[in-house]
Amino acid sequence: MPLILGIAGKMGAGKNLIASILEERGWRTLDLDSLAHQILDQNAVVIESEFGSEVIDAEGKINRRSLGAKVFNCPPLLRKLESITYPLIERETLGWLAADTSVSVAIHAINLHKTALPQRCDAILWVHASRRQRRKRVMARDGRPWNEIKARFKSQNKLKPKLFSPYAETYSIKNSGNLGRTRHRLEEILCHIEG
Repeated sequence: MPLILGIAGKMGAGKNLIASILEERGWRTLDLDSLAHQILDQNAVVIESEFGSEVIDAEGKINRRSLGAKVFNCPPLLRKLESITYPLIERETLGWLAADTSVSVAIHAINLHKTALPQRCDAILWVHASRRQRRKRVMARDGRPWNEIKARFKSQNKLKPKLFSPYAETYSIKNSGNLGRTRHRLEEILCHIEG
């Protein structure tokens, strides 16, 4: 029977790596963080009216760097942004899940716990790595200095695997940079879940 897995973890932990390994196994995956970026651009008028014209670039799309600098340093503004985007993310994801129920799927996001989606998951894969490793990965991936990334890391301090325990069994995967170990741990978890 096809499964629905949630993949969660802090920024730079390796959620995309786990998703790519699942794709190799024939799973469908959906990156909710990328979906959120699309939803932001599709709702640029609303975002501009709530957060100001400085969050819009010359092409009329969201300037994510500007929006991030504004909301990640101000929890009330972050909650306002989430109240706009999360219902849209949930709706799009539910449509994506319903489109093909013949294969196992995984949805992944930093803030998966802030949506109603974990309730639909058969299990949660919690991906973690040291703060130092995550910092190094994010700086290399995004090409941004630490002072621009620091607020995002701080906003994730309370993100823990126990946030998912009311909804689904949570399995931990340490992504320390050793791909063989990460793959082996994922295989162990999948064998347990798939029975």
